[in-house]
Amino acid sequence: MKGTHWLHAARGLLLLLATCLSPSTHAEGERIGLVLGGGGARGAAHIGVLKVLERERIPIHAITGTSVGSIVGGLYAAGYSPDEIERAIGSIDWIDIFHDDTARRERPMRQKETDIGIVANLEVGLDNGSLRFPTTLVRGQKLGLWLRRMFLGRGKVESFDDLPIPFRCVATDIGQVKPVVFQSGDLALAVRASMAVPGAFAPVKHEGRVLVDGGIVNNIPIDVAREMGVDRVIVVDVGQPLAPAESVQSGVQVLVQMVSGMMRDRSQQSLSKMSSRDVLIRPDLGLLTSASFQQAIEGVDAGERGALAAVEQLRELSVSEAEYQAWQNRQREPYSPPRMVDFVEVDTSHSGTAEFVHDRLSTKSHHPLDLKKLEDDITGTFGRGTYESIAYHLETDAQGREGLRVVPVDAALGRTLFRGGLQIDDDFAGNSDYQLNVEGRVTSLTEKGGEWRTLVGLGRVLSLATDLYLPFAERGNWFVSPSLEYSALNQPLVVENVTAAEYRLTTYGGAFKIGRDIGDRLQLSTSLVRSRARADLKVGLPEFGELNSEDVGGVEFGVLWDSLDNVRFPRHGMRTEIAYTMFDTSLGSDQDGDLLRASFDKAFSFGRNTVMLGGRASLSKDETGALQTLSTLGGLTFLSGLSERELIGTQMLFFRGIYYRRLTRQSLLFDLPVYLAGSLEAGNAWLDKNDVSTGDLIKAGSIFLGLDLPIGPLQLGYGRTFDGRDAVYLSFGSLVLPNYR
Repeated sequence: MKGTHWLHAARGLLLLLATCLSPSTHAEGERIGLVLGGGGARGAAHIGVLKVLERERIPIHAITGTSVGSIVGGLYAAGYSPDEIERAIGSIDWIDIFHDDTARRERPMRQKETDIGIVANLEVGLDNGSLRFPTTLVRGQKLGLWLRRMFLGRGKVESFDDLPIPFRCVATDIGQVKPVVFQSGDLALAVRASMAVPGAFAPVKHEGRVLVDGGIVNNIPIDVAREMGVDRVIVVDVGQPLAPAESVQSGVQVLVQMVSGMMRDRSQQSLSKMSSRDVLIRPDLGLLTSASFQQAIEGVDAGERGALAAVEQLRELSVSEAEYQAWQNRQREPYSPPRMVDFVEVDTSHSGTAEFVHDRLSTKSHHPLDLKKLEDDITGTFGRGTYESIAYHLETDAQGREGLRVVPVDAALGRTLFRGGLQIDDDFAGNSDYQLNVEGRVTSLTEKGGEWRTLVGLGRVLSLATDLYLPFAERGNWFVSPSLEYSALNQPLVVENVTAAEYRLTTYGGAFKIGRDIGDRLQLSTSLVRSRARADLKVGLPEFGELNSEDVGGVEFGVLWDSLDNVRFPRHGMRTEIAYTMFDTSLGSDQDGDLLRASFDKAFSFGRNTVMLGGRASLSKDETGALQTLSTLGGLTFLSGLSERELIGTQMLFFRGIYYRRLTRQSLLFDLPVYLAGSLEAGNAWLDKNDVSTGDLIKAGSIFLGLDLPIGPLQLGYGRTFDGRDAVYLSFGSLVLPNYR
C-alpha cells in the first residue's frame, strides 16, 4: 500500500512539473466540450478523467452526458469537484439503491400487519378491467432521492446554460425511440430519466412522454456538444465490449447482446465524426462490467490512467494558472444549504392520498428544513406500497417565499392490487398439505389512505376474511377497522401419538377495532369481537361425538410492537404481540371468561449469522372452554418431529431458539439468500389449566436448509423430539407465523 501511495505522489509531481514547463497552446477563446458516455458501473472512470483534466488546467465550457455520464457530468456542471463526486459515488449503498422497498421496520404498521402470511413479493394490479404487471425491477425511488439531495441548492436554475458549466443530458422517448435532450427544467429528474435502464429502473413520465436510458439512441452525445457551440471535444467512452459468442446462451443474453450491438454501432457512428483536434479517452476497465456497481469506485483509477495515456493531446488544451483559477472559481459555485421553509405543500394532481403523505411529513411551515428527516419521512411513506415515486422540490412562490413541495405519484398498477403466498408442508410420511393465500386490496379509498382488504385462503385452511381500514385524526395515526372472517380446517385428535379422530373445525365471526399507531413500531387497539365455532367429526369412532357449537363475544385489548426487518428470515428487530380478551354474556358470549395470548420473536445478527429467540403462550380459564380458545403446536421449529397441529389445548406454552447462517452473498438485483439453520424448542398444550407445568414440556430440535425464494421461503429439514419422534419436512412459510397457530 505504501508503494502505491508513492507512485501516486510521484506521478502527480511529474505532471505538475510538466505542466509548469509546457507552453500553453490553447487557442484564444476556444471552447472545449466534455462528452461523457454511458456504461453503468464503468462510468466511475469519468471521475478519474476529471482529476487529470483539473491537474492539466483544462477548462470545460460545456458538458454532455448519457446515463451514468449524466450523473458525473451533471454533478461537475453543478459545481462539485472530482474528489467530492468520488466521495459521493463511493458512499452509495448500491444494494440499498437497487431495492426500492422501504426497510420493513420503517413501514407503517398497517403494512407490517398485512405482510404476515403473505410471503410472495410479486404484486399485480387491476386497472380499468385489465391486469397490470410490474415492468421493471426497481422503481428508482431511492436513486431519485439521492439525486435530489445531490443537486439541491446547486441546480436551482431555469436553464442548464445557467449552471456553472452549461450542461445537457440525453434520454430516450420510448414511444418513438428518439432522443430527448434536456436543457432546462428539473436537473435531478433529467439525470434520473437519462439513466432509466429498461427492465432495471422504471421509466420517467415527463410532459406526456415515457423516458428511458439515453444510451439506447445516443450513448456518446458528441453531436449534442457540437450544438452547444464548442470548438473541440474530449470524449470519454466507457461502454462495455460485447460478450464472447460462446457465453451468449439464454434468450435474455441474446436480447442483451443485440441491444448492446446496436448501441455499439450507433456509438461508432458518433465517434467517426470526431476530428483530429478532438481527444478520445477509452479507459481500460478490465473485468469491471456495467453491472458491477459494488466495485464501481475501482474504475476511478482506470479513468485516470486512460486520461494519462492521452495527456499529450490534452495539454494542447491547457490554459495559464491565472486563467484556469478564474474558470475554476466560477465552476466551484458555493453551496447554499437549504434554510427555513416558509410553506409546505403536497401536490394532489398525481395521487389520491396526498393527505396521507402530508400527515407523515415532520417538516412544517416556518421551520428549518432537515433533509435527513424529510427523506426518512418520504421513505417511510413510500413503504405504504401504493406509490410509483415521491419526490420533493424547493420552490419560490410569487411573493418570494421559499418553500417545500412534495410530489407523490400513485403506482402505475392501479388502485386494486393483488398478491399471493404459497405454503407447502410435507413430512414424507404420507402427511402433506398446502396453503394458498391470495390478498386483494382496493387502495386510496380516502385521502388519508383508507383501504379495503380481502384475503382468500385455499388448502389446509379454507378461509375468507375482509376488513375495512379507515385512518383518521390530524396525522392519520388513529384508525377504525371493521372486519368479518370465516375459516374451516381439519383438526386431528392425537392420543398417545396416534391420530384417533379428525374434526372439521369451522369458525365465523367479526370484530370492530379502534386503534392508534404510535410511530411506525407500536400499535394499541381495542376491539369488540363476536364469533361462533363448531367441530364436526369427520374420522373416528362415534363415541368421540360432536363438539358443541360455541358463541363468544367480548372486548379485546391489544398491544403490538413490530420492528422486524423481515418476517421470512429476520436478521434484526423484534415482534411482540399481546392480546387480552374478556368474554361476557352481555356481549353475546355463551359464558364469561378470560383469554390471554402472547407471542415474541427477537432476532440478533453478527456477520452472516443470526440467532432468533421466540415464544408463544395462550392461557384461559377452564370455564372458557370455547373452541375459539384452542391453540396448537407441531411442525418444523414449532416442536419439530411432530406433525402440523398435532398438539391441541386451551392452554399452551412454547419457547424456541433458531440459529441460521447465510451461505450466499447479497447481490444487487437477483438475490437468492440460502441459509443453513438449526433450532431447539420446548412446549406443550393442555386442556386444563391445572395441568400446565414446565416439567411437561416436550423438547425438540431440527436442522434445515432455508431458501428465500421470490414465491416465498422454503425449508427442507429434519426434526426430532427428545423422546424419539421424528419427521422430515418440506415447508413453504415464514419463520414468523401469524397469530397463535
